Amino acid sequence: MGRMTPPTGQLRYGISTGRFYSTYCLHQTLCSYSMYFKLPYQHQLMMAASPDQQPWTFDVSSLIVLISEEEERNYRLSRRSLLQCLTAAPVVGLQNYVRSYDLLLEPSKETYFSPYGVKSAPLRNIRLANALKHDKLLEDQKYTVLRIPTSRTSQDRASQKSRMLIALWTGATWLLFAGLLVAIYKTPGTTWVSYATCAAFTGWSIILRLVEYVNVIPAAVARSEVNDPDELDAVFIMGRSNSAFVLEGSREDVKEWTSCGLTYRPDPWGVPASVWQGFTRLCSLMVLLFIFSAVPNGSTVDQVAFILLNAVAQLNVLVGQRLNSRYVLSRFVRAEDSREKTRTHVYAKLIRRFCDAETENQWVDASGMLPKTDVWNAWKERVVNNVEDPKDLYRAISNDQKFMRKKSVRGKV
Repeated sequence: MGRMTPPTGQLRYGISTGRFYSTYCLHQTLCSYSMYFKLPYQHQLMMAASPDQQPWTFDVSSLIVLISEEEERNYRLSRRSLLQCLTAAPVVGLQNYVRSYDLLLEPSKETYFSPYGVKSAPLRNIRLANALKHDKLLEDQKYTVLRIPTSRTSQDRASQKSRMLIALWTGATWLLFAGLLVAIYKTPGTTWVSYATCAAFTGWSIILRLVEYVNVIPAAVARSEVNDPDELDAVFIMGRSNSAFVLEGSREDVKEWTSCGLTYRPDPWGVPASVWQGFTRLCSLMVLLFIFSAVPNGSTVDQVAFILLNAVAQLNVLVGQRLNSRYVLSRFVRAEDSREKTRTHVYAKLIRRFCDAETENQWVDASGMLPKTDVWNAWKERVVNNVEDPKDLYRAISNDQKFMRKKSVRGKV
């Protein structure tokens, strides 16, 4: 291509200012490239954002903290379904996937106690822990009893509605993603940065979720390893104040829902787990580097498009966790759901419900649930068969013991 010569007036202006001639040449070069690659009209004059066209920018790195890493971590550990893996939304906090998979070994913050086994342990099933949090089963004055049904058919029927909602949300994310691509195409001022970052981020997120769906599975518990697997078992979790959650079922089912965390397959499809983990971590790092080098150099419209894509990702985490929790709770039968005025009422509910286990195992003392005083010791014996209000019963026992102490003191005097 020969040397481009601007008109005489423009040449004189370029000589006098030292700016216009170089701008003219850059304009002609960009137009030549756009004609060669046959780009749409709105992209011909905007291959990359110039300082004049980009008076202000967004801090794209701040998107990481809009939803904390804890939310994305919980969503990963809640064992996403196949449909949730196929949502057209990026993951939130891609840096989480660059780190070690040791997080699979971490239990939740809740601790349960078994009246029949007389033991306490951290709740390792993050799916159940998330369900407790999102359905607010441990909020103040909440007492809930869930029973694991023995019939798998009834579980499937109850969870069908939840699966339908997950399918609808997956379809909605694809509509949102398609709408975003159309908006990028129709909006003047967009560049290749919009298409590349949105496609790469979303596409890799889907691949990443599918890899974890195949390779990260619940830890298996052999039925032969469970002593009396069909015997009745139960656990309860005490809330912050006067609240408690109870889960009942067979010993095998209760163990599955409380003790089984997630584990990485040792050699998925004949490939060692370390290779899979290294692949996902390295590719996630490359996608991160690409995003943080491309987006700041795009136009303002490119950055707005990327922010909108991240907004869909944030929404997907919030909605996905709640749909997952809804699905988990749909697999149980709600045996009791009540509001209790005081913690004493919650203690009474638990002692009356597991009075048979107390006769054999003395689980109340082992759990450390009640203060070790004469009043509480007398109360726990009488509250089992007493229909009186538990708080009134406690006051009556306390007043009786105060009266007896005063009477004893007077007798000594």
